[in-house]
Amino acid sequence: MNRTLVAVLLASACLIPSLTQTAQAQSWDFTPRYDLPRNAGPAREKTTASVSTLAPAPTPLRFNGMTSTDSRTLQATFDPARDFTVELWMLDHMNRPVGAVVSPAGSSGRSSWLLGYTDGQAAFGPAGTAMSKVADYKDEWRHVVGVRQGDAWRLYSNGALVATTTARLSRSSAAPLELTTFLEAEPYMSLPDLVRGAALYNRALSAAEVQAAFTARTTMVDEGRLNAETLHFTQPPYLNAPTTQDIQLSWETDRPAHFTVAWGETEAQMRRIDVPAAEDGRLGGATLDGLKADTPYFYRVTASTEDGKVLDSGLLSFGSAPLPGAPFVIAVSADTEARPFVNNRMSQLIWEERPNLLLLAGDLTDEGSIDRRYQWTHEYFVGMGGLFGRVPVIAAPGNGEGEQHWFRHYHRQPGEEGYFSHRYGDVEFFILDSNLEDRERRSPGFRARQAAWLDQALARSTARWKIAMHHHDLFTSDDDDYGDSWRDRSTNGDETMRGEFASIYERHGVDLVIYGHLHAYERTWPMRQGAVDLERGVTYLQVGGMGGNPEDFAPNKPAFSAKTARTHHYVMLRSAGDRIDIEMVDIEGRTRDRFALTK
Repeated sequence: MNRTLVAVLLASACLIPSLTQTAQAQSWDFTPRYDLPRNAGPAREKTTASVSTLAPAPTPLRFNGMTSTDSRTLQATFDPARDFTVELWMLDHMNRPVGAVVSPAGSSGRSSWLLGYTDGQAAFGPAGTAMSKVADYKDEWRHVVGVRQGDAWRLYSNGALVATTTARLSRSSAAPLELTTFLEAEPYMSLPDLVRGAALYNRALSAAEVQAAFTARTTMVDEGRLNAETLHFTQPPYLNAPTTQDIQLSWETDRPAHFTVAWGETEAQMRRIDVPAAEDGRLGGATLDGLKADTPYFYRVTASTEDGKVLDSGLLSFGSAPLPGAPFVIAVSADTEARPFVNNRMSQLIWEERPNLLLLAGDLTDEGSIDRRYQWTHEYFVGMGGLFGRVPVIAAPGNGEGEQHWFRHYHRQPGEEGYFSHRYGDVEFFILDSNLEDRERRSPGFRARQAAWLDQALARSTARWKIAMHHHDLFTSDDDDYGDSWRDRSTNGDETMRGEFASIYERHGVDLVIYGHLHAYERTWPMRQGAVDLERGVTYLQVGGMGGNPEDFAPNKPAFSAKTARTHHYVMLRSAGDRIDIEMVDIEGRTRDRFALTK
C-alpha cells in the first residue's frame, strides 16, 4: 500500500537553542503530521523543511538483517576528514524490530560510516561496526550520539558512553547525510513515527555536551512538548460528552497562553468567549451550551502568547446529540495504545463514515501514567487528534491509564468516580471503570459503590437501548491471558468481571456490552447465566482493535464465541427505530462481521 495515502508527514527544521550557539548544530525535528482528508484538516503554520525524500535506491540498504523502507536527505554537508558529532532521538514503542541509520550518501556501499539503531541496540563507526546494547528513557525513547574525534569513535546512549572503537575512514569525500529507516515489520509506519530528532555538529562534542543534548530532549518529552520553538497544541481541540444542549471542549498548548473560543451554526454567526487557562496556563476548556438538538455547529480555538505568537485551530465542526427517535451512527473501538500511525489510519476510515460519536473502551495509552505524559501528547493525540476535533468522544479508562492522572486531566466527562451514564438519542450508555482491584485499593468501597450505582441507573433508565462500556472483558477466547490454552484450560475471560457485572446486565436487559483489553475482535452469542440464550441473552463485543499489538485466539472455540478476527479494526453502530446494525471493519477497509440487534 502507498504509505503516502495513510498519512501526510512533515519534517520541520527546529534548533535546540541551548546547544546551537556553542556546538554549531544543524538540527531537525520530525513530527508525524496526521490530518483528515480534504477540508477537515486544521490550519497549519507554514514551515520550511531542510529535508527531502529520496527516490528508492537501486539496491536497498541493508542493516542488521533489515531492508530500508524510507530515506531522506538531510540538507547538510560537512568535511568527514574533520571531527564531527551526529545524533538520533527516537521513539521506539514497538515490540517488533525497527531501525534507523544516518550515513553519508552516494557510495556503492551507500556509506563509509554510520550511526545506526535497531531493536534496543546501536552502532557507530565504519560500516560493519558491532552493535552495542543501548539504554532507554521511560522504556521507549532512545537517544544515541556518535562522536568522531580523529580515529576514535565514541557511542553514547542517554548521555552515557556505551562503546568505543578506533578506526580510520576508508574514504573521506564530502557528501550530504542520508537518514534511512527500516520499518518492514510495521507496514503503516513512516520515518517520523520512529525518528523524532536528528542533529549534526561540526566538531566532537564533549561528554558534558552530549549529556546536555539528552537533557534538552527529555525535558521536552516530560513537559509534553512536541518541538522546541513553534507554538503548538499538545492536546488539539478535543470534544467530549455531547448532549442535546451542550458539549464539552478542551485543548492544551505547549506554553501558557490566552485562549478564545468562537462557535455558532455558521462561521458568520459565531459568538466569541475568552476562556481562562488552568493553573499551568496551558490547559483550556469550555462548555459550549445553548445548543439545539441534532444540529451542526462550527467552532474555532485561538491561543495567543504575551510575545505575540498566535495559534489558530482552524474552523472545526461538531454535531449536537439527537433527540429520542432520531437515527444515529456511532463508531466504537479501544486500545489505541502505542501506534499513532495505525490509529491515524483507523481515524481516516472512521472519518469516511462521518459518525455522530466515537466510543473508546479504554487503554487509550499503553502506560500513560503520571510520569509518561508523552503517551498522550506524542502518541494518542498525534494519531487521532484530527478526528477528536470533529467527532465527540466518550471514553472509559483502562489499565493503560495508570492512576488516571492524565486521563482526568485531558477529559471533560461526568462522574466524579469515573462511572456515569450518558443519554444519546434512543440509547443510554453506562460507562464503568473496570480497574476494580486498583480502584478498590486507592478508594476503599469503590466496587460496591459502582455496582450499586449501575444497578440503580439501569433500573431507572427509560432508553430504548441500554449499552454498557468498560475496558476489561467478561468473555474472550484469547489464547493466553487467562491460562495457556495451547497446553491447559482457560477461564475464557475475567471471572471477577463476570461475577461483578453479568447478573446486573441480565437482570436489567442490557442489549450490548462493549470492552477492549484483548487486542482482537470477538462477538459472543447472546449470553445468560453462562449459556447461549438467543431470546433473553446479552451480547458481548470485544473491540480492542486500534494501535495495540494484535493478540491471538485459543486453538479451540468456546461455545459463547460467535465470531473472531485477529486484525486492527473499528466497529460501527447504525441505529434507526427498533434496530441497530453493527459492522466490524478492518484496517484495509474490509467488512469482517455484520449483525443486528432488534427490539
